[in-house]
Amino acid sequence: MHSPDLTRLAALPGIQAVLLDLDGTLIDTLDEFEHALGHMLAELGLPGTDRHTIAVTIGKGSEHLVRTVLARALRAAARPHDEAAVQALFERAMQVYFAGYDDAASQHMAKVYPGVREGLQALAAKGLPMAIVTNKPGRLARPLLAATGLDGWVQFLYSGDSFEKRKPDPYPLLQACARLGVPPAQTLMIGDSRNDALAAQAAGCPVVLLRYGFNHGEPIETVAADGYADSIAEIAAALPQRAPNHHANSNANASPASL
Repeated sequence: MHSPDLTRLAALPGIQAVLLDLDGTLIDTLDEFEHALGHMLAELGLPGTDRHTIAVTIGKGSEHLVRTVLARALRAAARPHDEAAVQALFERAMQVYFAGYDDAASQHMAKVYPGVREGLQALAAKGLPMAIVTNKPGRLARPLLAATGLDGWVQFLYSGDSFEKRKPDPYPLLQACARLGVPPAQTLMIGDSRNDALAAQAAGCPVVLLRYGFNHGEPIETVAADGYADSIAEIAAALPQRAPNHHANSNANASPASL
């Protein structure tokens, strides 16, 4: 018997593919963010930040994260913290942030959430092709996916710099559906935040949200979705075997090296 929070999945059109968020959905990267931002602020001579502030700010891309943390640190230092003040430091801040993130990645601080490997294996066993749509920059997302060994499960990855638009805009999801050759209504989005839900709903994709992610500090059940789950394995168990889809795009296949 499936969780009551996933019973709506049975009423959806036959799911033919799955799109996945990255941070807060597949991988817990909070330690990496904390390390990179701490390094950035220290190099700029600004006061540090805390894990809660970082956790509620993650999800809208690195530029938004750095700008928000910079503004708060400048305010805490009793320095001008308007848009112009942030912009004056932004280029240097991004350089130092990326260096700090690379250092964190070299220390393997990221952790795959429980149920992710089992869930991806179960989704693959049901014949469901998968792709990742994240707001994380590609230069951070692709090495992270490879380092955790999750790249072998997905056909491709669209990052926050793959297109001019990013979640919550539906464009990256629509592009992913087109590449997979599956209509949005038959492509399930799995994420952990309001951004994921808004993007999926605008694209016409059903969406299930995970309770353990970031979601900007808000309880996930406050976000409208087709279901809520405690793990990807739980979602996989609630989905039926994929029916044959003669319209699926075989060109969606990609080796891990070409993600």
